[in-house]
Amino acid sequence: MPGSEKEYKYWGERASTHDNDYLYITGPTINREIKEWLILQFEVTDMVLELGCGSGGFSEMIADKVKHLTATDLAPEMVGKAKGKLSQFGNVEVQKEDCYNTSFKDNTFDAVLMVNLLHIVKEPVTVLEESRRVLKDDGRVVIVDVTGCGMPFLSKMALGFRYMKKWSRPAPYSRNFAPGEVTKIAQEAGFMVEELNLIGKDTKAVCVTGRKTMSEDMQNES
Repeated sequence: MPGSEKEYKYWGERASTHDNDYLYITGPTINREIKEWLILQFEVTDMVLELGCGSGGFSEMIADKVKHLTATDLAPEMVGKAKGKLSQFGNVEVQKEDCYNTSFKDNTFDAVLMVNLLHIVKEPVTVLEESRRVLKDDGRVVIVDVTGCGMPFLSKMALGFRYMKKWSRPAPYSRNFAPGEVTKIAQEAGFMVEELNLIGKDTKAVCVTGRKTMSEDMQNES
């Protein structure tokens, strides 16, 4: 299924102020904590695809840690912002792609990164299945999703208030994933979950790495 206009228009409308708004909503520490975790997930030989790169903030965190990064988003406004932010990196390419149905060939990438994507798409399993398709055998998916799970009630309320103050309404298919739910979705899409963490001193983020597993047909052939 293709991504709908509803899904990317919401973020395109918020592209110009996204970075400052996001920091206001989530607080100043979670990005540092995500970066500390992210940079440990990649090798200097990795060819990486990022789905839903937004304005390129998380792309920037790993750009100099990998061999090549293809950062993609479906909102043209976000692609434009990311191109400007990532132009300093010679190993980064930014382009418009639909995370449900990308233009890449099978078995292309060593890793697929998605930060704050799964909880805003209508069909997260489909997105992960597409990630699996473009991954090389034994490739891995790296998932980060900010969540209210594990936060005190008043902190969650404050997070929601800041979100509504900046972005006025939730994204069309926005939800709040618990760690176990992300694990279940990844497994359903054909990944073996190798690491699951809930990080963050204040705002929380679910961090998951999954390994591409062989299908039953491939296992029988081998």
